[in-house]
Amino acid sequence: MNKSDLAAQLGFELHTAARLLKRNFDRRAKSHGLTRARWQVLWILNRNQGMKQAELAERMDVAPITLTRQIDLLQAEGLVERRPDPQDRRCFRIFLTEAAAPVLDTLHLLAGDTRAQALAGISAEELQQLMYLLSRVRENLSREETVE
Repeated sequence: MNKSDLAAQLGFELHTAARLLKRNFDRRAKSHGLTRARWQVLWILNRNQGMKQAELAERMDVAPITLTRQIDLLQAEGLVERRPDPQDRRCFRIFLTEAAAPVLDTLHLLAGDTRAQALAGISAEELQQLMYLLSRVRENLSREETVE
């Protein structure tokens, strides 16, 4: 197979693997009452407490208005809270509450199970090589994102 054919196949394999990884995790999360929209908000906030709603929406690749309902529901459940932005009275920052901790623990366990299934039979060396190569692909694509 020539380099062009391999590159085309790589795109297909990356897309398929990412889709299957999400579907596998979604299936596990659903059994705990967690939709993709719910777990994505909690997962991202766990790493980035205090994001503006617009930043969170961009990170999730959804419109801010689409995210509003999800934040409303999570807030009603006591899992997140909106706090006024001290620098901008027009917006709020989103924070996890202590009540989110058990849900995040569940998400971490589910993520571990999903990773274990996805990486079964892959050695530590192979995983390190895969991570290195994927980070290079990401860096190549990120350069174009920052130019626009």
